[in-house]
Amino acid sequence: MNVQVFKKRDTIFTLILLFSSFILRMVNLGYSDYQGDEIKALFLPDQGQNISAFLLDQRKGPVQFIVTFFIKFINPDYSNEFLTRLPFALAGIFAVLVFYKFLKLHFKDEVAFFASFFLSTNGFLIAFSRIVQYQSFVILFMLLSLYFFSLALKNDNWRPKGVYFGIISWAVSILSHYDGIFIFPFVFFLFFKLIKTAPNIKKHLLFSFLTFTLLISVFYIPFIFSISQSTLEYWTNRLSGGSEKISSSKYLFTVYHPIYTIHIYTLLAALGFSRFVFEKIRKRILMDETFFILLWLLVTVVFLEIIVNIPGTHIFTYLIPLSFFIGYGIKTIKDLIFWFIKHYVANLVTYFGILIVFSFLFLQSYAVFVDHSNEYPWEGEKFLIWEFPKPTPIFHLSMFGFPYNRNWEEIRDIIISSQNNGYYSTNERESISRYYIPLNKSSEKAGYFVLIRNPQSFNETVTNLRVKTWIDNNLPVFTVSKSGKNIVEIYYIPDNFILTSQI
Repeated sequence: MNVQVFKKRDTIFTLILLFSSFILRMVNLGYSDYQGDEIKALFLPDQGQNISAFLLDQRKGPVQFIVTFFIKFINPDYSNEFLTRLPFALAGIFAVLVFYKFLKLHFKDEVAFFASFFLSTNGFLIAFSRIVQYQSFVILFMLLSLYFFSLALKNDNWRPKGVYFGIISWAVSILSHYDGIFIFPFVFFLFFKLIKTAPNIKKHLLFSFLTFTLLISVFYIPFIFSISQSTLEYWTNRLSGGSEKISSSKYLFTVYHPIYTIHIYTLLAALGFSRFVFEKIRKRILMDETFFILLWLLVTVVFLEIIVNIPGTHIFTYLIPLSFFIGYGIKTIKDLIFWFIKHYVANLVTYFGILIVFSFLFLQSYAVFVDHSNEYPWEGEKFLIWEFPKPTPIFHLSMFGFPYNRNWEEIRDIIISSQNNGYYSTNERESISRYYIPLNKSSEKAGYFVLIRNPQSFNETVTNLRVKTWIDNNLPVFTVSKSGKNIVEIYYIPDNFILTSQI
């Protein structure tokens, strides 16, 4: 293939990835209320608490809080959800493009494109790009580190600067969250190849490693010495599975990818793995790029699925190397079609099939994360000829990035601007309501009770007898509606209301 055709195809692939990633991450980005862990990522120190004390008091690395700290200068009260989420969405878009560029340095551009498209439409990565949380920066900087190290290996002009850019990027990834460490098998492979290719790079590798250690230590050493009991209990629960709910990565994957995606991933990954084994046997070369991507995948799977009992959405760390083998699986199908047909029709058949699969994945992700005419997974949503099944709450569900709006700003304004007794309650998760409502939460003392239809907890049941009795016998004083249906009902319970059984 001549250089001109190669450049043209590279441009087309890049534009497709950019279009797909942009639409799935930017459209309707500001629609949802802040959800759960998003609120925990905002820079909201306690009164009198300095920046270093605040950062060391968190369960995560400092990067997401540094980002939201700077956002505060243009969005002081975080009232504009779009602006607050924008850096995280942009990081998610750039991560896909960097992954494509990284793979293209080691493999054919088609494999790099196929794998990257799966990354651009992957539900977890889309969800993380649509919320205020660390994952987008972990992914972006871990991939940037692999890209810079690869540039240093493949291009003399990038030595030694590629090594330093790579090591700083890796440090930023781990300072975003410990998940960034899992790329170490491929990093070691690149370092080994660099030493063989350019022996004089050793001193730069040593100095870069010292730089990496220093950057990580500046935060994590004081962090380790100041770990709170609640953080230790949180980690213990994740490792030991201290929850009554069932933890299933397979089930969680189907929540983020409701229809047939798991079958597509499984089939293509199986083909990619089969080709990997076949080529290893045929060429008798074991320690190459594909082997270390497999090692990256296996190390992460073993840690998250065997050592950790509740991996949750952290499984994104092994879905990234898995996407390479999925792309390899598509390339295998393409090569088989060309081998059987041996005609220009093979191109038509191949790319038509790829278009169907990619369109299905793109449209499904758009329906799940971008469209909000129905807010899956809180309510049923029709997709083409199927309907997305609502999740079963018996499973441990880590729900991020799905469209969810109950107009909590309006709820807050209604409650604060009206007479209240200083107490409220709700059936919604407390992590959401306490951010928006500056009152004390107590069902026994509540003046206002906010009844959320299809709450994030998936449980509309009101268990408090006082509140339930009032709701069953009285109308709401305010309602918030969407498409003709109440999504919020606000009741006011007088202070003198006493249950008969309490007299």
